Amino acid sequence: MGALIREVEILKALDHPNIIRFYGAYEDDINLYIVMELCSGKELFHKIVNTDQIDEHNAQAIMRKILMAVNHLHANGIVHRDLKPENILFESNEENAELKIVDFGLSRKFQRKSKHFHGAVGTPYYMAPEIIKGSYNFKCDLWSIGVILYSMICRRLPFCERFDCDTFKKIKSGDFSTDNDLWRQASSDAKNLIRKLLEVNPSKRLSAAQALEHPWFKAMPQPKVSIDKSLLSSLQDYCKSSLFQKQALNILVKHLSFSDLKELKQIFIGLDQDLNGKIFRKSLTHALENSGFKLAHDEIKNLMKSIDIDKNGVINYSEFLAAALLSRHNLEQEELGYIYNQFDTNKKGFITGKDIEETFNRCGRDMNRHSVKLIMTEIGKSEEETITYAEFTNIFV
Repeated sequence: MGALIREVEILKALDHPNIIRFYGAYEDDINLYIVMELCSGKELFHKIVNTDQIDEHNAQAIMRKILMAVNHLHANGIVHRDLKPENILFESNEENAELKIVDFGLSRKFQRKSKHFHGAVGTPYYMAPEIIKGSYNFKCDLWSIGVILYSMICRRLPFCERFDCDTFKKIKSGDFSTDNDLWRQASSDAKNLIRKLLEVNPSKRLSAAQALEHPWFKAMPQPKVSIDKSLLSSLQDYCKSSLFQKQALNILVKHLSFSDLKELKQIFIGLDQDLNGKIFRKSLTHALENSGFKLAHDEIKNLMKSIDIDKNGVINYSEFLAAALLSRHNLEQEELGYIYNQFDTNKKGFITGKDIEETFNRCGRDMNRHSVKLIMTEIGKSEEETITYAEFTNIFV
């Protein structure tokens, strides 16, 4: 049970378009249930073994998303420790379906990038040499990414022997080749990035942030950020919303499909200048100015503060979607009913302050009794009063 609780805590800390969405955790006397988004598409492994599905251009797009997700992990002090094609799923079987990194059962938190872990974990073919030696840090994830990239380009594993002990010897030596016929059509930049990721010395190995700056990605079209008047109005209107509305919208956005969020996701990536899943004030200011909006310093500061309901000084993915959604998506009765049912899990026909506290905490939104009191006061209720469905829907009209 302890391992599952640790996994839940890690999932709660993550919020990125290329990481599996966490919906909530439920516990009874015997079991702990983790609810996550459904990915009906195949694994990346399936695309790799089907030789007509990945060329170097496709590998480039896939690898950039993997690195952005891992950069988000490391920026939040989390190391995955079991990255492999089987742990990268696609949201659906559609051609342009979004990819998601999954399975955080072996993941761990770290407070300092110098933090070292001990004990062998992961899947042998994707293990970094320092894991085999018994002392490693977050850079082990970059080695695994190097193996994934190698296999996407040539459909082979760089380190694969009949017995694990022989595979481990090869990994520790860092002995692999990109000079045979399988690499005839691969670009020199792709080969160079692989060599920099499959660097035996972790201190010389690229970080995710450094890998994203590699020349191989420079030729890719970069997302252009354009904030139109309706989006700016939505962000400004969101600032006037109650705490309850903001928290509820942050739950809803995690349940919307990729097609509903595609345009906003591209805007978010464009605003995420550090490519770690966070929008800083500087990048928001720059984007507004480039879009022709000259807002006062204090107004931008208030925008950031109002959207940042986690109070961590930046705007994360769900926070941006919730704020931007007001101008692009009218809440339907079905969606309002969905949000309401998240609170009224026992079908009582009303919501209490305790329901609000338990629901937000279950869904990864930190909520204490003081916050609940503020919410109830905002909607004109005391802590002891209840909220009916009709009253609930009126809050969002």
